[in-house]
Amino acid sequence: MAPTNSNWQSRKGWESPHIRSDRKRTLLLIWVVALVWNTISTPLLWTLPKAWDQSLWTVLMALLFPAVGLGLLWKAVTMTRAYRHYGTVELVMTPYPAAIGGQMGGTILVPRLRAQDLITPGAEVTVTLECIYTYVSGSGKNRSRVERILWAERGTPRVEAAGPGVRLAFSFDLPKDLPEADAERSSRYHFWRLSVKADIEGVDLERQYDIPAFKGDARSQSAGHDISAQVRALRDEKSRAAKEAIQSGRLDLPGLSRAMHYQDYGHQIKMRFPMFRNKVLTLFAWVFAGGFGFASSMMLMSAFSGGGFGLLAGLFTIPFVLVAIAASAAALYLPFNRLVVRIDRHRIRTLRSWLYLPVRSRKLAMNQVRHLAIKRTGSTGQGVDKVEHFKLIAVDNQQNKITIAEDLDGQDVAQHFCDYLAERIGVSAISEPNIKATGL
Repeated sequence: MAPTNSNWQSRKGWESPHIRSDRKRTLLLIWVVALVWNTISTPLLWTLPKAWDQSLWTVLMALLFPAVGLGLLWKAVTMTRAYRHYGTVELVMTPYPAAIGGQMGGTILVPRLRAQDLITPGAEVTVTLECIYTYVSGSGKNRSRVERILWAERGTPRVEAAGPGVRLAFSFDLPKDLPEADAERSSRYHFWRLSVKADIEGVDLERQYDIPAFKGDARSQSAGHDISAQVRALRDEKSRAAKEAIQSGRLDLPGLSRAMHYQDYGHQIKMRFPMFRNKVLTLFAWVFAGGFGFASSMMLMSAFSGGGFGLLAGLFTIPFVLVAIAASAAALYLPFNRLVVRIDRHRIRTLRSWLYLPVRSRKLAMNQVRHLAIKRTGSTGQGVDKVEHFKLIAVDNQQNKITIAEDLDGQDVAQHFCDYLAERIGVSAISEPNIKATGL
């Protein structure tokens, strides 16, 4: 199948299957930022004698910007050292371009990396393939580019000796429903990024490649080391281990114990979901509440002092105020809410509270429970670091639902715990049809 964009090879870097990394461009950018920052911030050091006579906060502010400048210089020097150590590290793609619905594969030759460096304790080499949607957010001076990872896989390539260096071989299976890479780049576009990283003693290797990827069914001919098969096998292995642990009553798995305290007294099961279990979501809520709250207050102040035009400007403040209110409510609710669930042979009882103040209690007779099921509630992180969160619900004969467990991490762990608890209390368990399996 031919790429939909016939001129895709006119894009710089995509002229042939030999793809260069963007490391040199990144290195140049970090040096420019470091030099500009230090040029601007270094004169602040001359204000230290006067700042010392004023207050400690003034001294800290005078030191903050030069300290950041030193950090940027250190980062630039470190990256330059790593780049000079390994030199040019080229990706050779096969097939070319990558086939969405088929495979992306290739080899990466690292002439200055020795095979023995990768067998030392703690050494690790990985390749990561990501499909990314990027766009510009904000306006004016507050514009910034945002990346959203739509799909990603990571695994270990096959390492082959290649003269004094090594050759890394790999392939990925690409789901056919993913978007193609955009050869023409605007404020919003999709692109595919391959990353290789080697954590070894001495100088670490890190390279990224912007690669062409279009609809097709081509398979990799020269790189038979299937990363996607690795990901599936690893997930199956972890799922089996989690199932065996849960079925044997060992519920100290990270996906369960992070948020749940489980106690089985024989005649009664008690599950507690304590306060402060959602630290990451709480942090995001506080950031949103602070950011939108500050923006709303500044916009409202401008609106009140702007006469008739200010009234019109105030209308545009309403969405910011609503987001600020919602984020503030979440910032107060998330860290301080707790859930206690008690299950015995007669009923299920749940109590939701905030700062130990009862908010809502519910009861469900066991003879009314139709089944247990899991339901996806959200996720944190993205790409290969994405963690999906689930809750466990009891459904009665009238299709009413009651939450009996929440903040369970990972679909497999949540489903195995659902099956275990259903068997323990003598009801059936089902899988929600709208939950899609994922290798992330």
